[in-house]
Amino acid sequence: MTSQKDAHPRISVIIPTFNRADLLEMALDALCRQTLAADGFEVVVIDDGSTDHTDRVVADFTDRLPVSYARQANAGISAAKNHGLSLSRAPIVLFLDDDDVTDPNCLAEHLSTHEQYPASHYAVLGYTDLIDEVAASPLMNFVTGAGAYLFSYSALTDGAELDFSCFWGGRSSCKRMFLLEYGVFNPDFRFGAEDIELGYRLSSAGPGLRVVFNRNAVSHMVRALSVDDYLRRCYKQGRSNWVFSTLHPDPVVRAYTQVDGLEMEWRDIEPRYPEVMKMARDLDRLALQRARARLPLDGVTVHLLYRAYHAAFRAARIKGSVDMKNGRACDPALE
Repeated sequence: MTSQKDAHPRISVIIPTFNRADLLEMALDALCRQTLAADGFEVVVIDDGSTDHTDRVVADFTDRLPVSYARQANAGISAAKNHGLSLSRAPIVLFLDDDDVTDPNCLAEHLSTHEQYPASHYAVLGYTDLIDEVAASPLMNFVTGAGAYLFSYSALTDGAELDFSCFWGGRSSCKRMFLLEYGVFNPDFRFGAEDIELGYRLSSAGPGLRVVFNRNAVSHMVRALSVDDYLRRCYKQGRSNWVFSTLHPDPVVRAYTQVDGLEMEWRDIEPRYPEVMKMARDLDRLALQRARARLPLDGVTVHLLYRAYHAAFRAARIKGSVDMKNGRACDPALE
């Protein structure tokens, strides 16, 4: 199923998706309101083996968007992004998450920065925040703020040139030919680290990847994660981090993936692991109840909550790395 304009688009928006039809609908609806003319962009949706109504959602937008749809057997986010890249036609590609909605000027802002930095090795990092409903979650505030686990912009300056560690998936755009010439996503990464690992390879390829931050290329995350969602995410990230570290025996990569001393740290954590998980879940439940009642959290509770989050998420990530290092299959509780 395809629907394409005859004009040559300036930017291709690539959206990998899996069983998030309702969220994808919101993402596509927002793209209908871009200030960039419809003949200036295309949307490429890659369905990574969904079992919901993703195909029907995309079909509903073919009269409103220059959108194409392709389905693949479930193979993970890297394979889906590469599939989208192969189908894209524009010289600039933007990888967008299916749970993010774009501001009307988002695509125009990405293009504006690429025009300022036309060299092939320059990429653009956009800015993602949380819609109000998601921002009300104490957990989401932590992972995007003080915890800096998901994405955190507090240390970034608008217009700054950044390294590979800021080639963040779901909010970064780059020149298509630079990827095709020097490297695409490693399909071994089904979830987590696929963007940073590619950024690392590109940083030493040709002229070397540089990432420019544009604070005005705005998107909004519309999906709130639960503690268990985030524990699963951290565990999978830990597994991917171990793979990343083995592919590139570079001190820079080992520092980024935090794999040194894992076994010793896990020996300390393992006896307390269930207790650490329970503490994070219990405190999060309390914080959520107060947030829903619009009651503030006192400073002591916030401090304990954030310590519990950090301990649980770090433990899950370390467990993922140790399991991967030792050749263990995914923990069913965190898969």
